[in-house]
Amino acid sequence: MTRISIVGASGYTGLELVRILLRHPAVELAHLAVREPAGQRFSDLFPALRGLCDLPLSGLDVEAIAQGSDLIFFGLPHTSSMEWVPRFMQRGIKLIDLSADYRLDRADLYRTAYGCEHRQPEALEQFVYGLPEFNRSRIAASAAVANPGCFPTSVELALLPALRRGLIETASIIVDSKTGISGGGRSPKPAFHYPEANENLAAYKVGRHQHEPEMEQELAKMAGGPVDILFVPHLAPMTRGIFSTIYARLRETADTEEVLALYNEYYRGEPFIRLLPAGEAPQTRHVSGSNFCDIGMAVVGSTLILMSAIDNLVKGASGQAVQDMNIMLGLDETLGLL
Repeated sequence: MTRISIVGASGYTGLELVRILLRHPAVELAHLAVREPAGQRFSDLFPALRGLCDLPLSGLDVEAIAQGSDLIFFGLPHTSSMEWVPRFMQRGIKLIDLSADYRLDRADLYRTAYGCEHRQPEALEQFVYGLPEFNRSRIAASAAVANPGCFPTSVELALLPALRRGLIETASIIVDSKTGISGGGRSPKPAFHYPEANENLAAYKVGRHQHEPEMEQELAKMAGGPVDILFVPHLAPMTRGIFSTIYARLRETADTEEVLALYNEYYRGEPFIRLLPAGEAPQTRHVSGSNFCDIGMAVVGSTLILMSAIDNLVKGASGQAVQDMNIMLGLDETLGLL
């Protein structure tokens, strides 16, 4: 059994990791670490797992966690992982970071995207971007994986085949995304307060969302050249889920069935991609709690409309991280996720 620890286990991603790993046949939970354990058990924080995960919460004792772990997930807030990850990297333990701290290739992008200087810029090149459908072989050979963001996962998976095949123009892609409230994390914030979010739909961080540099970076790798997107995120009055609608100009004449055939060919054998028949659109409730990404599409004139739905806490975070873990450990990548 592979010993797994979670540093930053008290958030929503920590809960999802534990929920998934409890039913994983090849791993065992070693440490569930938080900054201030206060003598609590995991089930004290999340009573839904009472009797299923009553492990005590430990402090961030680097030596103890390192000695008892074969792989560590980091579920810390953005800009916090770069404080703790360096303390574990030198110990030869496999790492998966769910924050944004190691997703960007260039340290200077962190100043504009996250308003901070990166504390460990020399380590960025050691991390592999953990999108299995694009980077599976690199993930398998890596000891350090940066788990993709939730919005980027929904957008990149929808665009990947079109960009790889040169099907669309890359200078004018419009992305409209809706996210559930859990995407804001477990710590209370005014905009995510129930009276503010309920019965309301609002755009936010228009033209300045921190995920946009990540998306353009990875989409450029898929396309083999620069990709420019116009990204508008919205907060929707639901707990979980992301729905992205993407508009792109076709480079050549094609109908919906032809594009769908291309996508079916590209994604053949991918266990967590579900392509919908022409005329059907995905829905967030159909992927809730799962690691699936459902993709629908339509061609209207010369415009390709792509639609994707994921659970932001699973395929958009913890589920994808476990999928990466399976690949890193040489296991069936669906273990614990079906």
